[in-house]
Amino acid sequence: MAWRGVTAWIGAMVLTAGMALADPASPVNLGYFNGLAMNGYDVMSYWRGGNPQEGDPAISAEHKGATWLFVSEENRATFLADPDAYAPQYGGYCAYAASRNALSDVDPFAWRIWKDKLYLNADPQVRRMWANRIDENIVLGDGYWPGLIATE
Repeated sequence: MAWRGVTAWIGAMVLTAGMALADPASPVNLGYFNGLAMNGYDVMSYWRGGNPQEGDPAISAEHKGATWLFVSEENRATFLADPDAYAPQYGGYCAYAASRNALSDVDPFAWRIWKDKLYLNADPQVRRMWANRIDENIVLGDGYWPGLIATE
């Protein structure tokens, strides 16, 4: 039983060490590899069936200075009709990292819709840690978020 606590503590320390410091960043996570919002995944696929799908570069839109890809014209039109309702919280950065006043990239398969908002996390283990105190972590993330992004 004691080892479980030690393991969780070590995991949290490794995660925290891997997060970027709280330097102001782009308001939308452009990922490390492709420079696209949602790492190129169609944000609407989370809302429509919950199976993250890579978007088609031929079906794109600009929002908040980022390029978003979609699997269909219908998904793009729905997103553009109310992007703030569908875009992930914290600009698509890791919700757990935001709750710790830091930024981190995400795994497109580590996500959750909670109270009609989409949250992404760095990986499934981080998502579990974040979800253990989900409401508390959202309050913390909401408080830190404005200071984590660059403002013009």
